[in-house]
Amino acid sequence: MHLNIKWGKERTTLTLEDPTLPISALKNYISQWSHLPPESIKLIHSGAVLKNDNAPLSSYRFRPNATIQVVGSAETIPVPPQGSAQKSETTIMTQIQEQLTLVRSSLVPSLEKFLQTLPTQSNTTIPFDSTSNPPTSPASIHKEHARLSEMLLQSLLTLDAITVDGEWVQARQERKTAVREVQGYLDQLDAAWNSRVR
Repeated sequence: MHLNIKWGKERTTLTLEDPTLPISALKNYISQWSHLPPESIKLIHSGAVLKNDNAPLSSYRFRPNATIQVVGSAETIPVPPQGSAQKSETTIMTQIQEQLTLVRSSLVPSLEKFLQTLPTQSNTTIPFDSTSNPPTSPASIHKEHARLSEMLLQSLLTLDAITVDGEWVQARQERKTAVREVQGYLDQLDAAWNSRVR
């Protein structure tokens, strides 16, 4: 089976011959390819972070030619300091809401504009008049797609990193709803991008 690996603008294809290999083996392959430290690599497939490094690849039921997004940096991921005061459920819910508000205010307007101006198979004629900005170049369209995709993925990772106590039902539901909303934006972007006129 072939897997498509995406890291920023970089792309590679991996052929899986042994589906029983753990996720850590995939991270090691990506580390050799990208030169990122394995501990700084996070893998995302269909909006979900592949968390368990010991789980076999087969447990994720990848479809042929599935795409795995790599998020990582050359710097090791800092561990947040452990404060003595335990966070309350209200504080956690505020964190979740702040992240969602940030996405809605800073990313959603850019996403909507991008979707309106992207020539797709169902939207081949883009309205244009002398007062609007001229259509962007293919290079800038690719750049904006990459930026929006990366920012939405980073937002999903931020929400995923918020620790919710097992007893906090409301906070868990709040995070689940937030993740679903951000994933929805990412799905819209991917669907439009895949149906764009090339």
